[in-house]
Amino acid sequence: MPPTSSPAAVQQSSLAVLLASSFAFIIVQLDVTIVNVALPKMGVELGAQVSTLQWVIYAYTLGFASFLLSAGVIGDKFGAKRAFLSGFALFTGLPRFHLRPR
Repeated sequence: MPPTSSPAAVQQSSLAVLLASSFAFIIVQLDVTIVNVALPKMGVELGAQVSTLQWVIYAYTLGFASFLLSAGVIGDKFGAKRAFLSGFALFTGLPRFHLRPR
């Protein structure tokens, strides 16, 4: 017989998954908001038309969808927890190195 978990352990694990998913959703929404808020300033500084700015959103959406599909494959291969934590670390840590003043 497989070992069974206590109801308290299952409830705690479910709560942890819910909190992690909610936090990830907030981070994604924050990222989308940042891109949309930056569009007018990018358009002014780059002299871009509205159609060009629409391509920025399309490219962002396509890139996001590609990484989301890749994350699913990585999660299947290496485990969901490891994939989630690695992706979160890359998402929060990588911009710090990229935007560092030279």
